[in-house]
Amino acid sequence: MDARTEKNLRVVMVDGILATPWTILSLPAGFIISALLNLHYGIRPGLFGLIVSMPAWANASQIVLMPFLARFFTARDMTIGMSWLNLGLWILLAAVLPYLPDQDQAVAGQIFLIFFILASLSASLLGLGWLAWVQRLVPSESRGDYFGRRNRYIALTTLAFLFMSMGLLKWFPDSVYGYQLILSVGAIMRFGSVLSEHLTREDPSESDQPLIQGKWWSQLRLTLRHPGFLTFVAFNFWINFWINLTGPFGAVYAYEQLGISPGQFALMNIFSTMTGALAMPLWGKFMDKHGCMPVIGLGLLLWQLQNFLWVALTPGTTWLLYPMFLWGGSVAAAFLLGSFNILLKIIPHDAKTAGISLNLAATSVAAGMAPILAGLILNFGQSMGWSTVVIYRIGFTISPVAILLSLLFLKRIREPEADPRYSTVWGATRMVRQSMQSIGLASLANTTLVGRKIRRPRRSARKAAASKSSPPHKDANTDPENKIE
Repeated sequence: MDARTEKNLRVVMVDGILATPWTILSLPAGFIISALLNLHYGIRPGLFGLIVSMPAWANASQIVLMPFLARFFTARDMTIGMSWLNLGLWILLAAVLPYLPDQDQAVAGQIFLIFFILASLSASLLGLGWLAWVQRLVPSESRGDYFGRRNRYIALTTLAFLFMSMGLLKWFPDSVYGYQLILSVGAIMRFGSVLSEHLTREDPSESDQPLIQGKWWSQLRLTLRHPGFLTFVAFNFWINFWINLTGPFGAVYAYEQLGISPGQFALMNIFSTMTGALAMPLWGKFMDKHGCMPVIGLGLLLWQLQNFLWVALTPGTTWLLYPMFLWGGSVAAAFLLGSFNILLKIIPHDAKTAGISLNLAATSVAAGMAPILAGLILNFGQSMGWSTVVIYRIGFTISPVAILLSLLFLKRIREPEADPRYSTVWGATRMVRQSMQSIGLASLANTTLVGRKIRRPRRSARKAAASKSSPPHKDANTDPENKIE
């Protein structure tokens, strides 16, 4: 490995560690921003649902914006330019936060809506550029070990930031200054992250490569003719809709109806983050033995069965949330890991980029519609005088049932053999990771998933084995080496 590559690997490592607080804060459905919007500024549920949907709509827009942006930006320019723009927005918010009108819910809500429209779009575009750029900075042969080590450092940084946030929210209860300090720490660390990106050095022959390789619209048409992949996209659409119908409002329910403080909710996030990180390797071994579908099915079953406990929670039984988050973090990780690895196998080989974008767009549309609908239902119910607790409990009942019904989709998906050419599908599960962050798995916000390395036997060994097991005279059309799939 040459000196330039070694330096790039160090920079990408530092970039990921320093950017971790920002990735946690950038989703308004996360427990910190959710507490700021609901407890301090009293944003109405309908407007809150619209605000938390902004990252999803920004992700969905990529499938339309990508061909246009690729004409004007390289991956590096897109990443660094949008990073500075996004950082400027967060610095501005941290600076003016104490001066926002906390007594005027409508005006404060409109300010946050405009902010998250701009911040979500710039974050989505810089993420698009980073995914294309980092593939040229990290050699393919070392990605598994490298990103595994990077993810461990990011998990430790996540825990440290959550502990710090828990302390600040306890020290400054009912005060905007605790949130301002948290945002300031995130902005300062992100400033160092963006500065580090300028230290990378690319191969001059690759620095001007476009964001998209190949013909975009022809790739997209190819994915639409792949029934197995489309079934999996429909499965992801269904899952993400129901997760995001109640997920972003779980923290709101805990704050407003159960009397949970943001500091307590931070501790619950720490529990789920720890169990999720510890369970991921165990689920990986289970998947190696039994396949992706059993991991997805078992993970969803164990995860959603415990989610029915939300219906029974009262201010006197909030202690149940701690074991629920411990258990939920460990089993929700199975769904994410299984979904990622089945996507490695099922994505159309000749339309990789378009397939990723189609899956991301579908899951993002679902994740964008759901919280808006939930917020409107809460607004309507409150205006009609209905019990807010009853509305929440109906949602907490319907969502797990609907998610468990999604297992019917799995019966229609045939799990193919893994293709060793694709050990990484960049950005394919971004919306799923963001959805899981809203329900407590904060460590997934800045995690890069990499599939296990698959080794094929050498061609000569395969031919020798075939010659021993095949008749001496065989037609070329039935030879496995000549089969066209």
